[in-house]
Amino acid sequence: MRLYETLSRRAAWSYRIATLSVLVFAGAFVWHRFFGLGTPLAFKIMGAAIAGAIVAVVVAIAALVAIWNNGDRGAGRATTALLLAALVLAVPLWSLPALLTLPRLYEVTTDPAAPPAFDRVARIRQGQANPIRYEAAFAPLQAQAYPDLKPLVIQRPLVDVYTSVRDVVKTLNWKILEEQAPEATKAGHIEAVEKTLLFGFMDDVAIRVTGNAKSARVDIRSSSRFGQHDLGRNAERVRRFFMEVKNRLAALERLERMERVVAARQAEEKEKAKSPAKPANRKRDTN
Repeated sequence: MRLYETLSRRAAWSYRIATLSVLVFAGAFVWHRFFGLGTPLAFKIMGAAIAGAIVAVVVAIAALVAIWNNGDRGAGRATTALLLAALVLAVPLWSLPALLTLPRLYEVTTDPAAPPAFDRVARIRQGQANPIRYEAAFAPLQAQAYPDLKPLVIQRPLVDVYTSVRDVVKTLNWKILEEQAPEATKAGHIEAVEKTLLFGFMDDVAIRVTGNAKSARVDIRSSSRFGQHDLGRNAERVRRFFMEVKNRLAALERLERMERVVAARQAEEKEKAKSPAKPANRKRDTN
């Protein structure tokens, strides 16, 4: 018969490992998001924290089994270790469905044959960043996973469409790195970068606008600067961008229709004002 209960060493170690994993993950997150820690290094640190969290889960489960069999103390610490580890593992578990169902792509484009060029971005991407050259192998994977990513063709003058595209880029809070308005022999071109809301990852965007006085075509290329799998983020960005452009141009068309109606009414009122008033017909007195 045991006169006292001993503290489970496994429970104590699971708690220590889980606590350290949370601190390391949170530190890497804050340092990367707000203080400029390089993304490759942040990936490595977060990966180590995730590995530590997995170890903490295994040790905590083993501790709980031993506590149940031997009657040792430490169930609270082991349970707390599981909860702390869950905080770290929530991120990879949240990403797991996309990792399993979406292709391994880090960029998408509406024109795989001739994607919009990265000129300014090419001078920014260095070291372990993804290459600027578009991978031809991405095209069939994108076509299968995201068949809706097609060029946006609009029956509007090129200048109007480019202006709307530029306004949408600003509305979405993308930082413009370089821009070239359309000219006689040159397409409109915009390069921008978006910083993701949660982790602060940098994704680069290139937009090309071609056309004439009657219609325009918009192509876009969205590329993650780091990482081999974008979890579908770039495709969602393209969809959101095109939706905003369509909404803005639709609003512009409604405004133009209203202006035409107002102008027509004003012209009609002016014509009425110019026309002399006809004298009223008076009935003759027959008496």
